[in-house]
Amino acid sequence: MTSGYIVGATRERVGNAEAVRELFEEMVGRHRFDEIAGRIFPGYVEHDPLISSLPGGLVDFWRTVAAEFEDLEVRVENLVPDNDRVMLFVTWRGRTRSGVAGALHTAELFRLEDGLVAEHWDVVDRSALVPLGIGPGEGAQPAGPGLVGPHSDLEVANAELVLGAYREVFTEHRLDIADEYYHRNYTHHNLKTDTVPSGLDACKAFVADNIAMFPDLTATVEHIVADGDRVMVFVLWRGTLTGRWSGGEPSGRELVMRTCDHFRIAGRKVAELCEVVDYLPLQQAGLPTP
Repeated sequence: MTSGYIVGATRERVGNAEAVRELFEEMVGRHRFDEIAGRIFPGYVEHDPLISSLPGGLVDFWRTVAAEFEDLEVRVENLVPDNDRVMLFVTWRGRTRSGVAGALHTAELFRLEDGLVAEHWDVVDRSALVPLGIGPGEGAQPAGPGLVGPHSDLEVANAELVLGAYREVFTEHRLDIADEYYHRNYTHHNLKTDTVPSGLDACKAFVADNIAMFPDLTATVEHIVADGDRVMVFVLWRGTLTGRWSGGEPSGRELVMRTCDHFRIAGRKVAELCEVVDYLPLQQAGLPTP
């Protein structure tokens, strides 16, 4: 699922979407790092602990990642503009210094002022950074206030639908009402692997397996944006691996994992979902990952 077009029609949303897309595809993709500094608002706030520890902040982080890949291709995907905020997926692809083809998937959230980056949050698949000698970086990122600024009735309803799914299906473990939130034949995408299950029945089985492993599993939406039929969120997942799973025994380890999920809503239900996952916490819990 991609969103190469912009659903919302406001001038602010369109302008901010274009500014962020250009930032990645033109400047980061072409290594124009000296020019990026001119796109940063004075006093901008960085919420990723790893990035904020670097002297040059966001620019230094992007420069470091780009240096690890030969023939770097930076692709913007699943972009959702929402008033002064833009959330998107970015795929970084190329050959590592050892000559191995590799990819890094990140989700980015920007707040912009006058077209400049004023705040930045992210979800990074740190399992791909560690082999490159970057990070991994530890620490929480502050949650946001929910939808900000004007929204249509449809956008508000779509956001409430997504929030309800995380609250009732994933946190209260109400698999019996999953069909109130998801189309029976909904499609599930993951940027790193094509093995994720699609369809309501497969979704319920997947969630049931995760609840069996993590009986105290909860999902907390940290940020949410909405534009037309699209909703995009940052989610914090917590649980303790006290249940059995195929291939291993309970470890008692705590899971604290973040994802970014992009939804397309149709007929007041989720029709499509695409995700970026930070797989490092799953590896640290002793679970297999893609």
